[in-house]
Amino acid sequence: MWTVPRRSQLGRKLVISFIFTILCFNFMLTQLQASPSRSTNTSEVYPSLFVTKSVENTEITQNDSFVVTITIVNVGNSTAYNVTFIDTLNSAYVFTVAGLTKLSYSWIEPNQTRKFSYIITAHKAGDYQLHAAKVYYRVSEISDTEFLAYSNALHITVNDQREDFSLANLNSAITFLLVLVILNLILALRIIAPKFNRKKN
Repeated sequence: MWTVPRRSQLGRKLVISFIFTILCFNFMLTQLQASPSRSTNTSEVYPSLFVTKSVENTEITQNDSFVVTITIVNVGNSTAYNVTFIDTLNSAYVFTVAGLTKLSYSWIEPNQTRKFSYIITAHKAGDYQLHAAKVYYRVSEISDTEFLAYSNALHITVNDQREDFSLANLNSAITFLLVLVILNLILALRIIAPKFNRKKN
């Protein structure tokens, strides 16, 4: 009976073991390459709020008012829930506000924009910064995890209030002078007229 030498059997086992090891390594490599793609796809399904604060003019005069416009855009792929906007003035003794600086929305859908405004009056001259506003939101109505987005800050220059030497004020001054001249003429005529009548008599 013909028998296979022991060395050839050992070599065959080594070849089979080597092939099995390569197959296992390829399988593990395939799984590792596939897992990041799944986590990336999952991480993309979240809301993301982009907040901007803007004014028409960053340089105003003392005691003047200006409009602050807030724009909130959901640039994410899912709805943001329990959205709360909060804006706090850092110089309360300088500015007063007319309008809401804190409000809430039940949700903001993807690609949806919320825009609102409020009015600020500046009472003191100087250079000031309107700090960034905050927006809190959640990924679902029942989620306990809360996310936070910030708006940009604004630099505002408040100039001293100066007297207005406009044409309207000039016209008022001229009118006042004309009235004074007419009153003086009337008074002079009342004084001179009796004396002139006596001379005639």
